[in-house]
Amino acid sequence: MEFRNIYECDAMIQTIENIAEANGGVVSDADMETLVKAQMTSIEKLGKLVNYVSYLEAFQDTAKAEGDRIYKKRIAAAARVESIKQWLLPYVQEHGPINLGTHRISTRKSEAVVVDEGFNNPEYCKVVTTTTPDKTKIKDSIKKGVEVHGAKLEERTHVQIK
Repeated sequence: MEFRNIYECDAMIQTIENIAEANGGVVSDADMETLVKAQMTSIEKLGKLVNYVSYLEAFQDTAKAEGDRIYKKRIAAAARVESIKQWLLPYVQEHGPINLGTHRISTRKSEAVVVDEGFNNPEYCKVVTTTTPDKTKIKDSIKKGVEVHGAKLEERTHVQIK
């Protein structure tokens, strides 16, 4: 059984995919509003829309896990490449450049700056400063009646599907 068939929302998926494909991968707010309103005409259609939301939430989790898995594989592959190159280095240094069909093995010299741990010469250091709003602190302050310029509390309502 395919993953998406768990929620029986093939038609909804195909409709969204067709609209997205026709618009460079994006579904506009107007198109999404039209689709959602069309699905709210009956309980059965509403159920299919909710199934589609469940499908998308499950897909997000699966995609994140797959992205994490692929990232780990990419890091491991890069480490293997560096290891193999380090083991090849003495051979190429001894024998010189070697042509192997479509590949050529040779060496290249480069320079790298190595700094001691704790290097802190202001003449040769960049100062990087980032500021990030502390939303928890801002929220607490506003709730206590403190006016925080540039920030406000906004009450929101979310749809929850379980």
